[in-house]
Amino acid sequence: MAEVEIRALNTLAFPKGKHPRCDLTGVPATVQLETPQVTLYYATREHAEQAWHGIINKIAPLLGPLRSQAGMIGSEEDRAKREYTLNMSKRALVDLCSQEAAQFLADGRYALAIPGAIQAITFLKDLFGEGAGELIPPYLLLAEANLGLGRFQQAEEFLSLANWSVLKSSGCPNAVRSQLHRNFGKLYSAQGKHAEALGELTKDVYWSSLEFGPEHVNTSAGYYHMASIFYAQHRIENALALYDKVVDIWYKFLIAATGRPPQDSTEAHLDLAATLAPTQLTEAHDMLGFILQTRAKLLGQGHIATGEARYTLGLVLLLQGKAAEAQECVGGAAEVYAKHLGAEHQATRRAMAVLKQLTSRPENDLN
Repeated sequence: MAEVEIRALNTLAFPKGKHPRCDLTGVPATVQLETPQVTLYYATREHAEQAWHGIINKIAPLLGPLRSQAGMIGSEEDRAKREYTLNMSKRALVDLCSQEAAQFLADGRYALAIPGAIQAITFLKDLFGEGAGELIPPYLLLAEANLGLGRFQQAEEFLSLANWSVLKSSGCPNAVRSQLHRNFGKLYSAQGKHAEALGELTKDVYWSSLEFGPEHVNTSAGYYHMASIFYAQHRIENALALYDKVVDIWYKFLIAATGRPPQDSTEAHLDLAATLAPTQLTEAHDMLGFILQTRAKLLGQGHIATGEARYTLGLVLLLQGKAAEAQECVGGAAEVYAKHLGAEHQATRRAMAVLKQLTSRPENDLN
């Protein structure tokens, strides 16, 4: 924050009734964040720092022109061109803010996800107005961030806003409906409302299946969260069955999507990384990691199902560029496969081929 300063707000500098409000919380501001391009207002120094690190550091140069009042000069055509340019800039910033918020969510940095989502909402309201369907995705980002922070009431408020927009919107995408119900399911699960959570997650799987198919990786998260509820209810067989489905979906996807047998080249797996968002890989890593731990606990480290989860997680780690961790997982899986299936089985040969290419890489490539 070399060229940025946070200082106490001088309330006497503003006309009566024009006291600035916090860009994050909406309450009266007490500090101002001064950048070379724009000055923003926040409730506390902590809010200002949260906003800066969350999104403002990347968009400050563009906020100045967007927040400045347009002069009533030039022809009607000139003003129309300026408005078009501003709107296009806002659309681009919506994408950037949403992507940053989603990445912070995937990294588990929930507080830093909030500023980007709020900025996206601000731009979208300028473009489409209150209650527009376009507001749903950033509302869901805010709900998930608050859920991660344990702020259940705030999470439910944002989910209610998203649901209201869904009800008002005609032709809401199935994928968005899926995310809405998934977040309601995660909220109710965190609150211990298991029956309500399962109902919401069932709707999540339904809408995701309509959009992508029941065996798609995007649908797998719905199965995973349902399994986690069954696990919490000590319905172990139900949980393991759905965990099996998650592993199976990701395993088949990772094998089929390379376009050729995985023993031919690990480069095929690296090419696949371009087809998946980093947030998807992070989610897959977290799901498969938990499933691996659960299978190891319930079935044992040497069980074939544990080896399968370990191998699938290894492929995801390979896509994430974590070659050393991938080598450990694939090596462990290869040992389990060889023990239970034999050295000549297709699964064993696949794992050994990937392991061979991982171990043949230069040492610095495994870091």
